[in-house]
Amino acid sequence: MSNRWFSKSYSEAAGRFSIACDELKVNHVVRHERLMLNLECPEKSQLAIDVAVIGSLESGKVLLSSSGIHGVEAYPGSAIQLSLMDKISKQDSFDDYAVIFIHSVNPYGMAWWRRFNENNVDLNRNFLRSEQSYSGVPQGYEHIREFFNPTTPPKKRDRFFMFRALKLVLRHGFNNVKQWVAEGQYEYPKALQFGGKSLQPGPKLLLEWLDKNLKQVSHVWAIDLHTGLGPSGHDTLLVSPDTSKSKLDTLSVLFPGHVESLDPNAGVGYQIVGDFHQGLEGRYEDINWTSITQEFGTFSPIKVIRASRSENRWTQWGNHSSEQEAKRHWSRLEMLRTFNPKDSVWQKKVVHRGNIVFNSAVSELREQV
Repeated sequence: MSNRWFSKSYSEAAGRFSIACDELKVNHVVRHERLMLNLECPEKSQLAIDVAVIGSLESGKVLLSSSGIHGVEAYPGSAIQLSLMDKISKQDSFDDYAVIFIHSVNPYGMAWWRRFNENNVDLNRNFLRSEQSYSGVPQGYEHIREFFNPTTPPKKRDRFFMFRALKLVLRHGFNNVKQWVAEGQYEYPKALQFGGKSLQPGPKLLLEWLDKNLKQVSHVWAIDLHTGLGPSGHDTLLVSPDTSKSKLDTLSVLFPGHVESLDPNAGVGYQIVGDFHQGLEGRYEDINWTSITQEFGTFSPIKVIRASRSENRWTQWGNHSSEQEAKRHWSRLEMLRTFNPKDSVWQKKVVHRGNIVFNSAVSELREQV
């Protein structure tokens, strides 16, 4: 069954990733490193970003698979990566490309059932380009800030939520509201989608590792795994609005019916400031990048935003005296289940499509010259 790849905790997932690396070493050249954060998970073990390299970086070609930049979304991402590692372990070794698996870019969020990190930073808004600054809010943000970020603990039954949400949408338009809340903001540390005031410790460790390991690389095919947007179980492959027409055409042929631009008026996506791939492409400009965000739908947009809003209200304004107590609240479990549904049919679809996209990307990467 596909859902055997899904873990119940960060520590279980990290342990399984380590075992998968050992199993890969039977047939492959593998390097596994743990980028340690000075933080603990609920089981008291240390949190780390796990990185595995399979194959040859000297080939100049890399398939980069990353998961869990949004904490709780790491559970499906980890499941896809574990299933892929299992399949690769049964294949012959290769040296004409390398695979880099980045397991849980945000281990704190994965462990404590949040989307954000230990400083309430959305790490997918934290990878700014050199010309960008950690300041400002989206145009129109002040129209929606108070609704999305009440300074009170959440109520399980919020009778006026739907009415007030609909009122905002009717006044400003759904696409505008979606863009303003999701783009990323850098002025309100306790609010949703806070991009931070500086590069965060986890991203800093990861970029330092990539600086050392991408020196000989000329082509990268990058897949960042996410959940929460789009129809349930369907994967939308989101690409930057700046993607060239030739690359867009190639992707559309490879994945018909799945490719959309990160444009609020083009589909389920929205433009983002400081996303992971944007940061990498700006930092490593000499590399030829093909970058997609593989986004698996879970529930309706209203349920997703309601869960995110409730959990953040609890974390910022709830009556809890420890991280353990905070994690036991209903809003944390709702957060986990909104982005990682306990549904075997959904889980099977996710793992299946994760494998299809990965394998197609490998084939396309190997043909590049």
